[in-house]
Amino acid sequence: MKKFPLFLLFLFLNLHSQQIIHKEEFKKCRKEFSKKICLSDNDKDSILFYLDKCPKENGPLENSGCPFPDTDVDGIIDKDDACPREKGEIYNNGCPWPDTDGDGILDKDDACPTLPGVAEENGCPKRGDCKEYFEKENRELIAFKEKNLNEKQKFISLRKIIFNNVSKVFLASKNIYVSIYVDTFVNDNYTVQCSSRSTLYHDKKLFLDQLFWSEDTFKYIAKNYNKNIFPTIGMHASKIINKNLIREFNKYGYYSFMLDFPEVEAGDKTGLYYPKNKQKPKFDGPTTRLVVNFSQYETGNKVVAEFYEDRYQYFHTYQYIANQWKLIKTEKNRY
Repeated sequence: MKKFPLFLLFLFLNLHSQQIIHKEEFKKCRKEFSKKICLSDNDKDSILFYLDKCPKENGPLENSGCPFPDTDVDGIIDKDDACPREKGEIYNNGCPWPDTDGDGILDKDDACPTLPGVAEENGCPKRGDCKEYFEKENRELIAFKEKNLNEKQKFISLRKIIFNNVSKVFLASKNIYVSIYVDTFVNDNYTVQCSSRSTLYHDKKLFLDQLFWSEDTFKYIAKNYNKNIFPTIGMHASKIINKNLIREFNKYGYYSFMLDFPEVEAGDKTGLYYPKNKQKPKFDGPTTRLVVNFSQYETGNKVVAEFYEDRYQYFHTYQYIANQWKLIKTEKNRY
């Protein structure tokens, strides 16, 4: 019999404490509703009526008794939804799965999410169909050539600044080996599109090579520095070339003027050269090699002139800034 009065006392004290803790809110409620209503909890969310902003809807205390909204009705409440206005899945934080390439295959199921493809290739392009891909590459190469042909003056001024900054060691050599074809790796970019390899990067660099190493550049070096100039290929300008290779370049309209260069025996090979005078070159002195590397030109307007002599290599980095070339970095390494 004593337990029942104690329970009533506990309930009274509990209700009384609610009134004391939230006294102002309770007073506001009492102006419109009875005490019984103000202390009720009809939506069974454990939040009394006078404290419940949504007394007819079950909601958590952290949202004042109101249910959290779900604007896009995807079953994920807005506070937990990274895309509250777009219906999505819980596994993607409430956002719809993207389809970056627009091929109808969601990125999460797409093995090639940035390339339009087909379902039978798991979202990758249909293999073997290269026509459209290479037509696009060809258009890009044509646009690249047109742009740089219109900026030919840049390459003339580049020639001057490179040789104005040449080291005395370089000038001591009678013969200069220059790489007219630096990046010989043609098939370096595999294309998922058609089980083939892209040559675009290679073709752009070869075009820049021949744009710089024009007949005027050879004349400029021979006239101003009194050197025999040997056109070579490769990253270190070490392989001299003959007329057969020039004929291959000529198929693309490159280096036709070199077909008139005289030939000379250099070791066990025969190579072309641009003569400084009528005398044949001798190979009894130091050899200097020059590579003008355009690998950073398209992305950063940068060109690296690399000089190689018997013991050292020199790197001069130029950048085209405010309509002029500037020397921004120099390095010297022993090798």
